[in-house]
Amino acid sequence: MTRTEQRTPVHRAEDGELVGWLSTERRGDGDVVVARALFGAALRVLPDRPAAEAFLRRCGLPLLAERWWYRPADGTAERPTWLVEARPGAVTVRFGYDPHDTATLTGADLDRLRPEAGGACRG
Repeated sequence: MTRTEQRTPVHRAEDGELVGWLSTERRGDGDVVVARALFGAALRVLPDRPAAEAFLRRCGLPLLAERWWYRPADGTAERPTWLVEARPGAVTVRFGYDPHDTATLTGADLDRLRPEAGGACRG
């Protein structure tokens, strides 16, 4: 898998709110479009740009309110995670139910987050 570094912002038509980003990756013999959250984590791989834009406009912001999972770099078990604040390139998260167990994730740690399967926009 090869990721291009260029990301294209996707905005909501009605008010211009940033709802996520699109990037292109080479998979096998072709390119796919990756719909990414506001902070950059991959949400879904789609076959083309129109489908990815529609997905982000419908689900990009609502997914921020759902539970996520974080896979620590040390190989320990995934941790349930809630997003506290999301912005381009960074997200502050709370792990589990402890309001004091928070961290701000950036860079490669963003790729360790995934939304919980089965949420409103996962189907």
